[in-house]
Amino acid sequence: MSANILDRFRAWLIGTFTYESGQHAADAMADATRWGWLPALSGVAVGGEQARQSHAESVAQRSGMSG
Repeated sequence: MSANILDRFRAWLIGTFTYESGQHAADAMADATRWGWLPALSGVAVGGEQARQSHAESVAQRSGMSG
């Protein structure tokens, strides 16, 4: 049983990390780069929105206005 699992894991690793051509490898790298940046950009957008809200609140407090 454990030999079967190890064989399947080995086959998965080989299938995942080997490519048939240079173009296939380049496409995989482009996908990894694209999908790797999306969460980072989402975090920047969320952080920017939080900074904008914080700034608006601090300006409102200094001017004595609510809101």
